[in-house]
Amino acid sequence: MLWALSCFPFINAEAQNISNEGKDFWAVFPTHDPSRGQGGNSNLANVRIYITAKVASEVTVTCGTFSTGTIPIPINTAVPVDIPRVSAYVAQNEANGVLVNKGIHVVVTPGHEKVAVFEHIYAGARSAASLILPNEALGREYYSMNYTQDLNNNEVSKNFLVLVAADPNTTLIVHKKDGTTFKVNFVNAGDVYEYLPNTQEDLTGVYVEIDPASPDNCNKRFAAYSGSTSLTIGCNGSRDPLFQQLYPIGSWGKNYGVVPFIDRRYIVRILAQQDNTHFQFEGQSITLNKGQFYTSPELVNASFISADKNISVAQYSLTQACSSVNGDELIGDPEMVLLNPVEFNVKSTTLFSSDKENIVNRYINVCIKASAASTFRINGQPVNTVWTAIPSNPAYAYTQIEITDISSYLTANEGFNAVAYGFGAHESYAYSAGTNLAANTYFLVTNKITHKDAQNACIGQESDFKIILPYLVSRITWKLDDGAEEQGPLDPRIIPASDGTLSYEYIYARGISFTELKPHQVTIKIELLNDGTGCLSEGAEFIYPFDVYPLPTPDFEVAADNCADTEIQFTDHSTSNLTGRPLNKWLWDFGDGATSAEQNPQHIYALSGSFDVKLSAGLDEGCMSDVKTFSVHIRPKINAAFNAPAKGCINNEINFQDASSSDAGPMVSWLWDFGDGSVSTDQHPKHTYASAGIFVVSLITKTENGCQSLPHKEKITINSLPIVDFTLPKVCVGDEMAVFLNRTENEDKSTNGFTYAWNFGDAFGAVPDNGSTQMDGNHKYTRAGNYVVTLTATNVNGCSYTRSKPFTVNGSQITPVFEVLNKDQLCSNNKIMVKNSSTIDEGKIIKLVWYIDGIEKLVVDDPDPVAIYALDPPAAIDANPKNIVVSLIAYSGIKCQEPISQNVILNAAPALVFDPITPVCLNSDVFQLTNARETLGLQGQQRYSGPGIISADGYFDPKLAGIGTHTIVYHFLSAAGCEENVTQSITVHPLPQLNLPADLYILAGGQLKIDAVASGYQLIYKWSPATGLDRDNILNPIVKIEEDKTYTLTVGSGYGCSISATVKVHLVNAIEPANAFSPNGDGINDVWNLKYIETYPDVIVDIFNRYGEKVFFSQGYSIPFDGNYKGRQLPVGTYYYMINPKNGRKIITGSLTLIR
Repeated sequence: MLWALSCFPFINAEAQNISNEGKDFWAVFPTHDPSRGQGGNSNLANVRIYITAKVASEVTVTCGTFSTGTIPIPINTAVPVDIPRVSAYVAQNEANGVLVNKGIHVVVTPGHEKVAVFEHIYAGARSAASLILPNEALGREYYSMNYTQDLNNNEVSKNFLVLVAADPNTTLIVHKKDGTTFKVNFVNAGDVYEYLPNTQEDLTGVYVEIDPASPDNCNKRFAAYSGSTSLTIGCNGSRDPLFQQLYPIGSWGKNYGVVPFIDRRYIVRILAQQDNTHFQFEGQSITLNKGQFYTSPELVNASFISADKNISVAQYSLTQACSSVNGDELIGDPEMVLLNPVEFNVKSTTLFSSDKENIVNRYINVCIKASAASTFRINGQPVNTVWTAIPSNPAYAYTQIEITDISSYLTANEGFNAVAYGFGAHESYAYSAGTNLAANTYFLVTNKITHKDAQNACIGQESDFKIILPYLVSRITWKLDDGAEEQGPLDPRIIPASDGTLSYEYIYARGISFTELKPHQVTIKIELLNDGTGCLSEGAEFIYPFDVYPLPTPDFEVAADNCADTEIQFTDHSTSNLTGRPLNKWLWDFGDGATSAEQNPQHIYALSGSFDVKLSAGLDEGCMSDVKTFSVHIRPKINAAFNAPAKGCINNEINFQDASSSDAGPMVSWLWDFGDGSVSTDQHPKHTYASAGIFVVSLITKTENGCQSLPHKEKITINSLPIVDFTLPKVCVGDEMAVFLNRTENEDKSTNGFTYAWNFGDAFGAVPDNGSTQMDGNHKYTRAGNYVVTLTATNVNGCSYTRSKPFTVNGSQITPVFEVLNKDQLCSNNKIMVKNSSTIDEGKIIKLVWYIDGIEKLVVDDPDPVAIYALDPPAAIDANPKNIVVSLIAYSGIKCQEPISQNVILNAAPALVFDPITPVCLNSDVFQLTNARETLGLQGQQRYSGPGIISADGYFDPKLAGIGTHTIVYHFLSAAGCEENVTQSITVHPLPQLNLPADLYILAGGQLKIDAVASGYQLIYKWSPATGLDRDNILNPIVKIEEDKTYTLTVGSGYGCSISATVKVHLVNAIEPANAFSPNGDGINDVWNLKYIETYPDVIVDIFNRYGEKVFFSQGYSIPFDGNYKGRQLPVGTYYYMINPKNGRKIITGSLTLIR
């Protein structure tokens, strides 16, 4: 046993933690804004408690008069308990007052194991959840964490802070943000007080503490919850409540990993408990004082927060309409989760993932040290998601896991932090999946064999006891079970915390070894020193129950006889001897200096011989087993080896020679891997590489006893071959020398370090002259004919490559022949077409050069034996035909050439000019174009063509052509048959568009604006005559006449085009009002129309009933009288009108009959 204990890293930590697991819990159901269902009905919230346990347990849940009775809690299962709303809900009108026995109480049945508790509040489109802390994790001081509150009509829309007494006769002091305080007095454990402000105040930073002046204040604890009845975050559109249990300030930390909600943006809020708190976040250095907080902008990436003093961190999801990483809509709504610092992580936890009310997607975010990420498991299985390093602290990694189970069991070899959350349409929840929380008073059992602190003892192993207190004591006594009290020593070990606070460890060195598996308890009484902490009383008594656990039974399975250098499987069969408590710690010693902490490890022995394998198994919170030892035998080692050159060349065969050895006998098989995808099972293989590079060749050998070697590996460098190339000269038998230019290079384009060997393939030349080692080849051929030239190049790596090319030496007897194909119809503006028919006695003609009048016109390399070419003729300078010479020189080499010439007649082509044409209007008359001409004085025929051309001699009709720009072609055909075309454009501009009424009518003394409509480019206007018009140069003048008159409007455009139209204005001497109308909705005479009344723009029309009451008034008569008055129909009968033209003319009166 001493071996196992010395190898395990068991130490006394500077501070110990307690977890979210416990036996006594208090939860609450705070005020909640319901969503609205169909018909506007409220969806009232419900509350459900989930209870899980790592070991089967039993609980009772109560609230007021409600009780579940005892409920079994199976291992790693989330058991739901619905609490009646009437028993637990805190209504708005109950806030700001003490509510007796409103707390939800979860208690483990005595003698049963600890449980973890979670709470979920849910309703239609509203959801919130929280981890619930046990009584031993509660504290004496809290800061509220909330969020900026907005207002929604018909809802409470407020932050809240809910306080629950864990002990009777507890007095709290609430420190508001304005500096004022008030007290809350609880008589009973389970009494509840909800602080609900009168306004939409953000309660973040409100501080609550046990009244330091109250009796026994140091031993009192209370729970605190904060959140919002409902709010929006980031944008409007939908709401959700916030709800989280607060951590006491002693359970805050300095380092937090923040993992994004999957595919969503988020916000964090950071709260300080001490002045001058400095923290680093997103590249910023920020300082806060006590109770102050920082709110981040919206974030999308994972972050890491580090502070020099303890802080609290909350993470928030956003309103659905803007929650995605791009700011678009994605299901979910606001949620707050209080994060756990990395200092208080867990190695295992069971959590629930609720699908209430309409949660459709559920996830778990996990943050862990990157080095331990591979050990994380859900329900014993590795996760298939990707682990990503946190950018601001790559030592930590995170992953986001979608889950479907209601209950999940999370484990890892090292501590992790996790958040469970879910999203549905306009609702969400999130909560910490488990935590270890700092406690300032707790009890531990120290195993004197393992030197490990735990909450339980191990059978047959001596144990001491210790208590850690936040203060010094003047006296301490210890009592085990019903034994006698013993006074303990007063020389505690002082434990400093990173925030400067001190704890004190008192030890009861009992050294007791328990022989039975049964529960025990230690009673500790203390008397306190007055050390000025402000938290003192006359004394206190603590009772701590603990269990005695059995030692696990170690056992494992492994083959007794094995090969060296081969992976050997070790399979654990150990048992914990505790029902429902599986083992989670293993220590293997393989006897060769190697160890493992895996349950079922694999190990490779590098040496042969016999080795004693040892295993000890145990539990994190339990006991370690004794050591089981088993001897394994490792057969003789096989040493694979081979001989091969260090380098080679592409496509060259390489020999590999096996040189393996073993004490186990001869080799019976070989497996070669040449590093390029090729393998062989020959003992001495040969291999050719197809590409260059450095290849790792490995050999594994096997002996007749079935053991095989480790791979023996060696590198071989394969070099590339030269890329051999050279040019072929064009020579004839009469040339002095054939020069072959070398273009050889390596793959990297380098050309240095080559050696060369030329063979010119000349069987008729002298032997020494048929080869060369120079870079470029030079050789004199004495006979025409076909040869093969070969070049071999070798690079600095010794790799060679040979390339051959066929080569022709041309003859010198050339017969040049050509024909001018169109010699009888040559014009100076057309190509001269020539056909080559030249021949040679041996080889081929390599070049043709064409001339006209001694001027080079075309050079053709490697011509076809029979081909037609086009030559550019000289330009004509006058009208006379010209005699020209067409020549050809044919080449078969540099010196071998023959010329030939022919005389031909070239006719002058027409030289044409077409001057620009002035734009015209669409209504212009037909005219003749005279802008084109021939300039050499040739005799011949001319003609015009194109849109609008009505005759060959150039008459143009703009109307026929139409509006736009048109192309006109001028064509000339000379008497010798030479022809030419030239083009020019002509633009036809549109006319202005004009619309005038044919007739207008004006009442005598009246006036009227002429309603003319015109469109076009840069228009100008002119009316004639101008008499009676207010202006004669605008489109819509006002006319006022004393007799009938006809007006003409001429509209001109910026193009110089114009159009005219006329309107006749008639004078009407008087208004002729109708004496009746029938507003009955039949569409005929439904209103009292006054013809031409619009020519009296200031007219006033009054209508009276027979009693003299005015029932209609209008200045101007744009809306005629319709027989209604004040929205009601007037009765049928006779009415009287008065029409005042307001232009000096007399008022018109009369009667009007209304008929329906």
